[in-house]
Amino acid sequence: MASERGKRKDRLLFILQYLINNTDDEHRVSQQELADLCAESGHGCDRHLISNDISVLCSYGFDVISTMDGRKKYYNYGCREFDIAELRTLIDAVESSVFISPKKTECLIKKISGLSSCHDAEKLRASVYTGKLAKAENNQIFLIIDVINQAINTGKKIAFQHFCYDGSRHRIMRNNGEVYTVSPYLTIWKNDRYYMVGWTDNRSEVRSFRIDRMAVPMLTDEPAVPCPEGFDPYAYYCTLTKMYGKGPEMDITLCCDDTLMNNIIDRFGDDFAFERADESHFRATVHVNASDTFWGWVFEYVGRMKVEAPEEARQIYHERLSRALED
Repeated sequence: MASERGKRKDRLLFILQYLINNTDDEHRVSQQELADLCAESGHGCDRHLISNDISVLCSYGFDVISTMDGRKKYYNYGCREFDIAELRTLIDAVESSVFISPKKTECLIKKISGLSSCHDAEKLRASVYTGKLAKAENNQIFLIIDVINQAINTGKKIAFQHFCYDGSRHRIMRNNGEVYTVSPYLTIWKNDRYYMVGWTDNRSEVRSFRIDRMAVPMLTDEPAVPCPEGFDPYAYYCTLTKMYGKGPEMDITLCCDDTLMNNIIDRFGDDFAFERADESHFRATVHVNASDTFWGWVFEYVGRMKVEAPEEARQIYHERLSRALED
């Protein structure tokens, strides 16, 4: 008796796995075909047992759809955790994420595709555009993220080195191999980059580090420094036009051509002080970290964007323009 129960459990799992992997709304399997498949795999049964097994699976919440075509009964697996559009979105996000290495990209796309039937998985993988993005080559990215997550959840510090590239395109450790000791607070994905934000003992301040440029961190036993009172992750996110670079924080008023409204909203969101300047221009006041990367972004729109205030920002912009002219 116990052997029969075990045999039925195996058959139920076999049927469920087959339906999930091989059927969908456009691909069904007949009751007889399913019985034959069970017999071939050593789970011998007839059509009546198949019908009972399907009823058991449905009673446990599995969405097995039964349909009749003439006198034949067909089955397919229905509702899945993710629909095709959602899987397509996830695959495109992975493919376009520059911090995920090519090797990990391929692995993730295969796993995401596997959440659908084999027929849809083949279509999903076939329609992926693998463009020549400047993908990170750090294949330990997920190990790094795992350590960061452990540190955040356990309230511990991490220690790691951070690398960059020299003028000969060689990878070197920043600051002569300095080991950073950081209390991580959160991770941020911005401008197609992935960052860790936390309190840095080495500088006694909150800083951000590109995760794809980190060596694998070591989780320490030292308790993390509590997040500074008043620290606002959203404000921190919005302050940095790009996450790299350090400059004075300030409110800057930009007078922009109307054609730049989309660019301003893409960069700062739609929650900024705004007023009309004239028939074809608007003023936007944004809180930024006035770093090199911010000014580089402003330079992209020279002739269509003007720095109006404060005077300190106007002077910085004027000096940079003068240096550019001299060069």
